[in-house]
Amino acid sequence: MTAANHAVLIKRAATASIVTAVTLMLAKVFAWSVSDSASVLSSLLDSLMDIAASLVNYFAVRYALMPADDDHPFGHTKAEGLAALVQSAFILGSATFLLLHVVDRLLRPRELAALEESIAVMLFSVVATIALVIYQRWVYRQTQSLAIKADSAHYYGDILTSAAVVVALLAAHWEIYWLDPVVALGIAAVLLHSVYGIVTDALEVLMDKAIPEEEEEELKALIAACDGVRGVHDLKTRQAGAIQFIQLHLDLDGQQTLEAAHAIGDRVEKAILSRFPRAEILVHHDPV
Repeated sequence: MTAANHAVLIKRAATASIVTAVTLMLAKVFAWSVSDSASVLSSLLDSLMDIAASLVNYFAVRYALMPADDDHPFGHTKAEGLAALVQSAFILGSATFLLLHVVDRLLRPRELAALEESIAVMLFSVVATIALVIYQRWVYRQTQSLAIKADSAHYYGDILTSAAVVVALLAAHWEIYWLDPVVALGIAAVLLHSVYGIVTDALEVLMDKAIPEEEEEELKALIAACDGVRGVHDLKTRQAGAIQFIQLHLDLDGQQTLEAAHAIGDRVEKAILSRFPRAEILVHHDPV
């Protein structure tokens, strides 16, 4: 996939996220206004946070896709990690507000209205979010974008919470009113858990964590299989957005010409790019 196609996919996924979040927010405003359901309110607050997070995500993705320049020679890919942290702050605020509302509703449960309309809205929310998550996961498989992965994880949680709201509304239809705030409480717990996951992923990027161990082992095998390579040491890796930064020292025959050593380094780079096509690679040649 070319860099241009990579950028187009990420931008389209970010735009789809905003459009879906706005559509669902408007539908849930209607459902909450006619039902006064705590669980519907929890889902509405989640959608409001989705809009804010998706907007942050959209602009951060556009910035992260900017090419390297004199002030940022390694590019702008860490903007995705910063966007993920901002997303987590929005989600944490939403969960805190929701917990306060849930406490009040647990102490003072009340009858709900317009249950049929609310159930229809929440079922629509489930279907629309499933479609978005399927698209986002496809884009992530193509691009390895951290921002899209974080957004997809959040919306996957929305599918589960929307389904739970439907259950709570059905229970209210049978006059089991205590389940409505309990479901809202469970949604708050899901939101807090998603904050933990997003922050963990973002910090791994911002703190230059190495690529997964199994991928490093695969990388070493690729290098060792190249003709002329006698060994590899000081292998260092990190992931920023969809790009892997890889630097290594090759052990080569010190009696060969510089041209021959350079050709071996080129073969190593091609082998690495066959597995990590967007990698930035720095090879140092050591004579042995």
